[in-house]
Amino acid sequence: MSASAEILKASRPSPAWGAVLASLCLLLACAAPLGVNGYVLYLLTLTEIFTLVALGLNFLTGFAGQISLCHAAFFGVGAYATAILTQKAGVPYLLSLLAGALLTTAIGAVVAIPALRLKNIYLAIATLGFGVVLQKVIFEWRGLTGGGGGLALTAPRIAGYELGAIGLYYLTLILMTLGLFGAWNVSRGRTGRALLVIKDSELAAGSLGIHAPRYKVIAFAISAFYAAIAGGLFAYLVRYINPESFSVGLSISFLSMVVIGGLGSIGGSIVGAVFYVIVPELLRGIKDAPGLVFGLLLVLVMVFMPQGLWGMVRRLVGRA
Repeated sequence: MSASAEILKASRPSPAWGAVLASLCLLLACAAPLGVNGYVLYLLTLTEIFTLVALGLNFLTGFAGQISLCHAAFFGVGAYATAILTQKAGVPYLLSLLAGALLTTAIGAVVAIPALRLKNIYLAIATLGFGVVLQKVIFEWRGLTGGGGGLALTAPRIAGYELGAIGLYYLTLILMTLGLFGAWNVSRGRTGRALLVIKDSELAAGSLGIHAPRYKVIAFAISAFYAAIAGGLFAYLVRYINPESFSVGLSISFLSMVVIGGLGSIGGSIVGAVFYVIVPELLRGIKDAPGLVFGLLLVLVMVFMPQGLWGMVRRLVGRA
């Protein structure tokens, strides 16, 4: 069985326990604001935001096999576009969020052009260059973005009502749920199957009538859309954005997040986001411990758990 087939198989939980687990998690997520303090609510919202990023990047890397090191830039473009449209142009927040995502989707399609010719480390370096360029543009366009001083944001409004911490949490939860449903359907539809074939062999894909360049562009565009939506939510979660917040280091963290969670799986995206947010919080009292643990676990996953933490959970549940 091919590697992509293994990933596809691993990403399909059995209907029984998968449906129960999803329903339980959604119920707990809906009830969470009733029993947690403000800081925990912030962490939960941040986890939902990073889940959106992981979903898009996992679709691109896990299914399409395309390595991207410019997702922090997509994340940042979505954040800045949403903030500028809302704060400076007076566009409603939800409309700004959508407009920023569509703009970033177009940029993602442009970034996909090198993917038509490059693979593996060469593609990673090319996307790294795009990420640096986009971050530099944000920094230098001071009249619009505020440059190094960044942008301070006020609370967004929806239908005239100010969106507080709880409101933003539920909005993020709704968008994350829609993102999960969309990713689940796309990955199991024609596009997902085509990308798995392309990942295994572009020659075989061509013989089956699959146009590889078109599907690569689609994968980059969808992935950029997810990152931009997450960026627009993140901007109003932290209420302050700065070009330094969207560095190459964040792109590397995003990629590590999906590898640790599990490439090519919806559950892996969630697990990776939870791990990325929670582990630093648990170890924040120990100097340099979060980075050390994250790096060590990445090595262990690559060597002993190629399907990530989600794959390990699935095996344990299967044995139980």
